[in-house]
Formats: sequence, structure tokens, C-alpha cells
Amino acid sequence: MSLYRRGNIYWCEWEISGKRVRETTGTSNRKAAQEYHDRRRAEIWRGTRLGDHRVVTWDEAALAWATEHAIHKKSYETDRLRLIWLTNNLTYTPITEITTDELLRLRGKIVGNGNAAATANRHMATASAVLHYAHAKNWLASVPKIPYLPEPKERFRWLTKDQARALIAELPKHLAAMARFALTTGLRRANVTGMTWDSLDTDRRIAWIWPDDAKAGKPIGVPLNDDALAVLKARKGIDARYVFTYRKHRILHTTTKAWVNALQRAGIEPGFTFHDLRHTWASWHVMGGTPLEVLRQLGGWADMTMVLRYAHLSPSYVAGYVENVSLTISPTQGKDVSEDSREDTGLMGWPMGLEPTTTGITIQDSTN
Repeated sequence: MSLYRRGNIYWCEWEISGKRVRETTGTSNRKAAQEYHDRRRAEIWRGTRLGDHRVVTWDEAALAWATEHAIHKKSYETDRLRLIWLTNNLTYTPITEITTDELLRLRGKIVGNGNAAATANRHMATASAVLHYAHAKNWLASVPKIPYLPEPKERFRWLTKDQARALIAELPKHLAAMARFALTTGLRRANVTGMTWDSLDTDRRIAWIWPDDAKAGKPIGVPLNDDALAVLKARKGIDARYVFTYRKHRILHTTTKAWVNALQRAGIEPGFTFHDLRHTWASWHVMGGTPLEVLRQLGGWADMTMVLRYAHLSPSYVAGYVENVSLTISPTQGKDVSEDSREDTGLMGWPMGLEPTTTGITIQDSTN
């Protein structure tokens, strides 16, 4: 066995049944880490030699998973909030007692508080990650079936420009600035709240989202229009690092009580979130005629899958192509265009009678 330091935290490493296992002690104190190491060594010896296995609680498993995995995820903040909720409801519970029935109880509690199926499923996914981690650590013999709920097909919400103006007018100053910036750039909430001055080039009218901050893991150059530049100009000098702050602190949450109250005063139905501003931005682009491929690049999407959700907002995007399958026949010709009359098209044949640069099918006149 060995005890070593990773960052500020001490870790244990040993071999169990020929498999190398690493485990965090959860402390930066050398003495406390050594005590943990020695206790675990004794427990492992009893488990391998005598068949004894210690009981691991949810709290311990959740802390170990968060330290080893969750803290490195882009979604750490939301994972942490879900983990806190789960721990409040499962504290001191041995992981061997967390059954499907217990998870069903928790799921019912989440939905009973008025949350959507998607919210319950995200909590179940976090519980699943912790339980699978415990299973990999040999703390749990098997993982119970995770009771996910069926989710309805996603229906995004977007605002008209009049609704957007009404919402901005009702929001507190810091949220109003963020909403305006999101509506003009289409940036995700985390990119707006984490926007720093060194990621902006106002002379070139561009904002940079670096790979570690981008959902797709690739850098994004976001063009800034006059509205976005006006927001940045108004925020200049408030904070040396972050563009958007509140009472000299970086903003982490947007769907606050102030947001909910502003929705009500603006006459917007409850449930509209900050992320829906991105849907609004994309919807305005499509309805304004922005090609879908251009929208994909502007929004930083890796492929067209997400972009196609907005295609229905602009039927004119495909309307220009419907004439590609029209049948243009002169009333005076009365030619038979069935496959049995291919000889009428001469040596070129029916397929070669199609003119690729036109929008319709032309019938060759054999009399010329």
C-alpha cells in the first residue's frame, strides 16, 4: 500500500485481488490521511482474509465520487446541487440499503415538489453514477435498477421581440444585462456568467469561448453585434475580471426569485428559463433567414442535430426547392413521359433528359 498526494488531497493506492485500486482520503492533513490509510488497510485485510466487509454509507461514497470524478466535470455545479439534495435524503444510509424502491421514493419526492420528469431523471443519473462508482470500488455487490421516468419530446420555448423587451424591462439591472447579451450572442448560461474581459476583443467585435468552457470541447468565436457591444460598454469598469457580477461577486445562478417575479410582471408564462434565451436567439435567426449551417457555426453546435429543431420556424428555408420536382410540360406537346416512351428522348435516354441546372424536368423535342 502507498499514500501519496494529488493536488492538496492525499490518496491511497493498493492491490486487491490483482487489481490496482486508488482511493481518496478526503483530507489534506498528512496525519489524518495516514490514520485513514491504516484503517482501510486493516479493513481490506479482514475483507480478503476473513471475508469481512465494511459498511459504506451513501455520504462516504458520494464524497469519494465527487472528489475523484464530479469535480472535474463541466457540469460540476449542477451535479453538486443534486448531490447535496440526495445526501440530505440519504445521509448515513448504507449503500447496500439503497434499493430500487428507495430510489422510487426519492423520485416521487422530486416529482411531488412540482419538478418535471427531466429533473427527476437528472437526480437519478447522479445517484446512478455514485452507485456504479461504489460497485467499481467493490463496496457494492450490484447496482439496483435505476427508475428513470419517460420524458416527453423536448419542446423549446422562445419569446417574441416584444416579450423580450418586456422581460428585460422588468429584470434587475445585472440580470437584464445578461439577458440582453444572451439574446444577441446565443451563448449558454455558463458562458455568459463566466465571461471574462480577457476573452473579449471588442476592436474585432468578437468573444472567445475556449475549449474547456465550450460544451462541444472546441473553441468558438462569437461575433458581437451593436447590441452586444453596447452591453459590454455599460459593464466596463464594474469588475476587473468578470463581465457580469452582482455585488462584486460572480453570478452563478440566473433562475432566481427576481427572474421568476420579472416573468410574472412581463406577462410571460412560468417556467421560462435563462437557457430559453438561447432558443429565442436561434428562433429569431431562423425566422430572419439565417441559413441553418451558418446558425450551427454561430451557436457552436458540433453537428446539425440540434439546429434542425428550429428549421420548422422558417418554411421558406425549404420552399425555394419545391420546384426541383415540378413537371414542366408544354400543353401543345402532349408527350408521354412514362418509362415506355424512353425512345422519344433519343440516344440520351430518359435520365439524361434531365437538365441538372434547371428547377424542373424538361422534355426533349424529337422533331428538332
